[in-house]
Amino acid sequence: MLSTEGLTGQIILQSSPGYNQARKNYNGRFNKFPLIIVYCENTQDVINAILWVRKHRLPLRVRGGGHSYEAFSLVNGGLIIDVSPLLGFQISSDKGSVRIGAGFRLTPLYEALWNAGLVVPGGTCPTVCVSGLTLGGGYGLLSRLFGMLCDNLLEFQMITPQGQLITANESSHPDLFWACRGGGQGSFGVITSFTFRTHPIGNVSRYRMTWNFDALKTLVNFWQVWAPYADSRLTSLLALPSQNQGDLRSSGVFVGSEQELRSIVRPLQEISSPNTIEFHTSSWLETAYQFGGIPVQQELFKNSSAYVYEPLPNIALDTIISNLRSSPGPVNLVTFDAYGGAISQTPANQTAFVHRKALFSVQYQSYWTQPQDENKNIQWIEKFRSSLLPYTYGAYSNYCDLMIPDWPTAYYGANLPSLKMVKQMYDPENLFQFEQSIPL
Repeated sequence: MLSTEGLTGQIILQSSPGYNQARKNYNGRFNKFPLIIVYCENTQDVINAILWVRKHRLPLRVRGGGHSYEAFSLVNGGLIIDVSPLLGFQISSDKGSVRIGAGFRLTPLYEALWNAGLVVPGGTCPTVCVSGLTLGGGYGLLSRLFGMLCDNLLEFQMITPQGQLITANESSHPDLFWACRGGGQGSFGVITSFTFRTHPIGNVSRYRMTWNFDALKTLVNFWQVWAPYADSRLTSLLALPSQNQGDLRSSGVFVGSEQELRSIVRPLQEISSPNTIEFHTSSWLETAYQFGGIPVQQELFKNSSAYVYEPLPNIALDTIISNLRSSPGPVNLVTFDAYGGAISQTPANQTAFVHRKALFSVQYQSYWTQPQDENKNIQWIEKFRSSLLPYTYGAYSNYCDLMIPDWPTAYYGANLPSLKMVKQMYDPENLFQFEQSIPL
């Protein structure tokens, strides 16, 4: 039996009572069996785990919230470094920044910052870990105003593949700091803390409109040339469920008054008369709750993504309609998230996140409850993604997909060669590797 001597923290073995719960991934499609899971309660636990893996030559994965769409944070027969117990929290004296442990999930972070009237521009899923979200870019409802979450990262502390603690920022290890803002998920080391720029926040406004399926072409034609160029205080989303699976819907958050919001979205309202229209004013925290929905422990799903850099022509919209009419059920949709604003104002090579000039992101989504529905839903996603390739470019690494053939170029584009150089410099032995880690 393999000795765990040298490991510290909470150690979960295959024989431990909590093992089956500990090895769960957010996506229930995957069923992996790590040898050891170490819940690291401090920096030394992380160092010890890395040194132990180096000694015993076992595969290693890093896990925060376990939300990897393809379960990249788990591995059969290896060791999992779980950073979820790292929950330090300290707001700077001027309230301009916050230093947090790498284990923070999104809603607890929003709640802690809200107590000080502050926010960082994170995502919507309440249980996603801030680590993975940041390291892949980090899009959310405030991104058009404040930038991606990685744009608000000021500094982090990392344990290197050699087991050393380093601090990375614009002046210390700037190459690593660059790489981890959009290309850093589990490829270079284990980050134990982040320091983010904070922003004051109070009440915000939000809207929601719905339409019948037959309004799709008119709706998309307008939304795609409106939402990416709207007032940067507004982030607009568009969800297109399959036919007979619910209404088309657009929703969004505006950092300003409801009166202003009503004026800004009036053109969307007038382009095709909605079935329902809602406006609300509430605190930012309440809005985050509303968009986050009820936390889900585990789902069966397959998602993929792409970016749109030029407005989709009518032939592409016909392709979308055809796919949405032929979905396998029970829950199939495609969603658009508006970019532009502060996202596009950062040069594509300033961070590793490259998709700065995209008009919006596309996420193809399938969810099911019966195991026998898996194959037809996965095939539908791949068919949908492939059919729109003539009109889309790239993909979002946080929506990882093993079926994308040239995923390094799709995720990182022109920034890939620089990411490979950083990988070679900091992890030449490729200790931190997984199915879609940065290649040497």
